[in-house]
Amino acid sequence: MAVIPFIAEIARSERTDRFVFALLGVWRDSVRASHKFLTEQDILYLKPHVREALEQVERLFVVDDGGRAAGFMGVGGCKIEMLFLAPDYMGHGIGRRLVELADAACDAVYVDVNEQNPRAVNFYRRMGFRTFRRDETDDFGNPYPVLRMMRRREPHMETARLVLRPWHEEDAAALFKYASDPRIGPVAGWAPHTSEAISLETIRTVFAAPETYAVVLRDTGEPVGSIGLMFSDGTHSASISDGEAEIGYWIGTPYWGQGLIPEAVDRLLERCFDDLGLDAVWCGHYDGNDPSRRVMEKCGFTFHHTETGKLSPLGDLRTEHFLRLTADEWRHRR
Repeated sequence: MAVIPFIAEIARSERTDRFVFALLGVWRDSVRASHKFLTEQDILYLKPHVREALEQVERLFVVDDGGRAAGFMGVGGCKIEMLFLAPDYMGHGIGRRLVELADAACDAVYVDVNEQNPRAVNFYRRMGFRTFRRDETDDFGNPYPVLRMMRRREPHMETARLVLRPWHEEDAAALFKYASDPRIGPVAGWAPHTSEAISLETIRTVFAAPETYAVVLRDTGEPVGSIGLMFSDGTHSASISDGEAEIGYWIGTPYWGQGLIPEAVDRLLERCFDDLGLDAVWCGHYDGNDPSRRVMEKCGFTFHHTETGKLSPLGDLRTEHFLRLTADEWRHRR
C-alpha cells in the first residue's frame, strides 16, 4: 500500500444508518478473516451489539480510503473498545496508527483481545500491551477466552549505576540467564526458570503488572534483576492497606554484594513517596534470607512483625518477617 488512508473522527451526529451499515460490513469481513473460531451464527448474534457500539461509543475513528471505509476504532475513555480493519488493509501500519491515536491522551490504554485471535494478540504485544488478566469467557458468557491487556507509560528511573524501566519481551534471554540460577528464586518463594520460554511468559504476565521494573546496568544496558511494587488490590504477601505497597526485588548472583539493589530500592522509594504519595511501604523476607533483610535495613526499613506457617508460592510452609517504612520515616531519613 503506497499511501496510508486518511483517518477521521466521526461525531455521533454523523453516524447515519447508512454509515453504520458500511462499518458493519467492514467488521463482518474482518471477523471472518481473523476470528476463525466464530461461527456464522456467532457473527449474526454479535451484529446488533456491534451496531449499538458503533452508534454509542464515545469516540469513533474511521479509516477512509477515497470514500471507502477500510477500518475503524472505537475508544471509550482510555480503552480501545473495538478495532477492525478490512482484510486488504491488514498489515500496512494502519492498526499502529489507530492505537497511537488512542494512546495520545492517556497514561494507560486498555484493550480486550480474544485469545483465539493470535494475530491480534501478537499485534498488541508488539505495540507494548501486556496481559494483566485472563477470563475464560467473553463478555457475553461465550466460551471464548479473553485477554485483558494494557499498555502503560511508566518512568525510566535512573541512579548512578542503574536504569529502572519496564520489562520488554526482548529481555527474555537476559532474564533466563539470571532467573535460572537456583540460588535466587527458591529463597524468595519462586521456582528457577527452566527455559527462555518461561522467562518470556513471565515478562508477558507477572512482569507486565504496573510498577514492575527491570534493573538494568547503565554501562551495558543489560537487565540483571527485577524490582517492583504490589498494592492492596493485587497479589501481595503483607497485610497492606490502601495507600500502602509492598516492595519486592532480586538481582543476579554476579552482582551480589555490590550495593546495586539498595540503590534500586532507594530510587523506587523516592517514586513511592514523592510521585505516588504512598503512606507506607512494606517488605517481607522468609526466615534465613538474611541478605534481603540487610537490604531492607540499609534502606531504612524497621522490623514490624513475624508470621509463621505461611504457604509459599512453592507450596511449603515458611516463617516470614515483615519490615515497614513510613513516608514520615523516609522523609526524616533523607
